[in-house]
Amino acid sequence: MFVAKEFRRKTMETANFGNLKIGDGLPVRIFGALNISPESFYKESVRTTSKEIVELALKLIDEGADYIDLGGASSAPPKIYNTRFVSEKVELERVVMAVKAIREVTDFPISIDTQRAKVAEAGLTAGANAINDVSGFKTDSKLPKIVADHDVPVVLMAAIKKPGDAQNISEVRESLKKSIQVSKEAGVDQKKIVIDPGIGFGKPHECDLALIRELSRLKTLQKPVMAALSRKSFIGKILNLENPEERLIGSLAATSIAVFNGVNAVRTHDVKQTKETIQIAESIAKTSKIVENDTYNAIELDFLKNPDDGEEMMKVIGVSEPGIQMMKDKTVNHNIFIRNISAPAALSLKQHMLSVGGDVAMPKGVIDFETKTCTVLLIGTTKQIKSIIPKLKMNYFNLPEIAKILQDLI
Repeated sequence: MFVAKEFRRKTMETANFGNLKIGDGLPVRIFGALNISPESFYKESVRTTSKEIVELALKLIDEGADYIDLGGASSAPPKIYNTRFVSEKVELERVVMAVKAIREVTDFPISIDTQRAKVAEAGLTAGANAINDVSGFKTDSKLPKIVADHDVPVVLMAAIKKPGDAQNISEVRESLKKSIQVSKEAGVDQKKIVIDPGIGFGKPHECDLALIRELSRLKTLQKPVMAALSRKSFIGKILNLENPEERLIGSLAATSIAVFNGVNAVRTHDVKQTKETIQIAESIAKTSKIVENDTYNAIELDFLKNPDDGEEMMKVIGVSEPGIQMMKDKTVNHNIFIRNISAPAALSLKQHMLSVGGDVAMPKGVIDFETKTCTVLLIGTTKQIKSIIPKLKMNYFNLPEIAKILQDLI
């Protein structure tokens, strides 16, 4: 017997971060940022002494964090925040001191935000549990082996060559695929990986906004997704707030959209407020169904928004390249309103769509020409619409103009 189960979001993989699981169908996890680098762009998050570090760690835990994300060297863009370079030696000393201080009072899980293999190894040896690499294994070629040897979870952020240089969803996805491949070759447990699109890091703020809108498209990579939005410069740019201390409300607004779009974890400086925001966003976010029995399960991939997403999913299941190119345009369906179309044009458009398996819905008065102009609803896949465009260009009734509109739209 098949049973329908309710899920808010769907991917095919869950990440194991020690005793904490991250993925679809689970609560959105919170990584509380604890910076031990005075260079960090948000000074309120900085603690430098053992006592201060422990106090903030316990506060983050009390407010509902699932992980403490510990950073010993700022990765904020120098051109925006005038941050200074931190040597490997200084970063290592800071991280080890902080991990040991926290371990004196709690065994709560800690991730180390670092791009350096020596810092990662020292932090893990001191008692940390995971690594968060904003370069996605692109900065230090020795880091993947450290993660594999210690068999710990890792967050891999999108980076082509350096953090922040992947500016659109295609670049983000391709850079993350390369990072995942590097992790495989190094022997990193693939069930212990979370991916991060790399919001911020000095890219134009329009790029950040587009990435947040398209977060669900990262689901094609079959890994849980984390977003780090807290108090970043794109928020300041939109709200004209140069001081990060004033960006809390903007951070929470962006976080709610990210959660609605399917992220599985959030890194934040403000755990309590973010936790409340997540609870509301999760409650509003669309629920989906998976139908399963003891042998099979069926999942609707409603995050497929683009033929490129269909291509990625077909690669996952091993479809041949010719097959992918033949079928990818069939994976996306369009419902397009066209206004002010004449009755003859509407009827002709309907015949063209019917000939390729689509359709056009129109008012009942169109057939007998009682209606001179109307609004229609065109229904079809990307492939079907593309196939009629050349025919429309050779037709009458202003259909060449409609062909241009459809071509631009899809």
